[in-house]
Amino acid sequence: MQRLLLRLAMSATLAIPVVATAGGYNRVYLVPALKQCLDLTPCQPRELQSAYTFDTIVLRTPATRYMPAGKPSLTLEVHGVRDPSGAPVNGDLTVKVLPGRVSIPAFGTFPDDFSLVQVAPLKVPLKNGSNKSFPYKTDTPVGIIVNGGGVEVYDPAGNLLAVTGSQSRP
Repeated sequence: MQRLLLRLAMSATLAIPVVATAGGYNRVYLVPALKQCLDLTPCQPRELQSAYTFDTIVLRTPATRYMPAGKPSLTLEVHGVRDPSGAPVNGDLTVKVLPGRVSIPAFGTFPDDFSLVQVAPLKVPLKNGSNKSFPYKTDTPVGIIVNGGGVEVYDPAGNLLAVTGSQSRP
């Protein structure tokens, strides 16, 4: 009986870290980027900015109040990217991390679009149209606050492919 209780306790102890890390990230499904309509009436049919298509692009961020040290600030999961002919893409997407408004206690709040808070575009390599996990890590200063910001994904031709937003089932 003691062995059974010991085994159950060991199993529970080993399972707790798995349960705790299983829900450790928020998921945001990116949506296709629409072309801007410059008319005074709705533009029909709907047009996308990119001729490339994708099944899913998921942005994952830590589901914690504060950014965890030593862990990725974001992870991108990309599936089913196809070129205009419908073939899976073997190449790179470009991710732009939009900084928003940034404040660091020792320096104050930086002007919007300040050069030191800009993030260089990131290349996300694809094989057969997918990249199961592209982590982006950055050193986060203590006490930093960022308002807004976001992520934009560009196709290999440089056109906006996916953005944060929402969509309903087709």
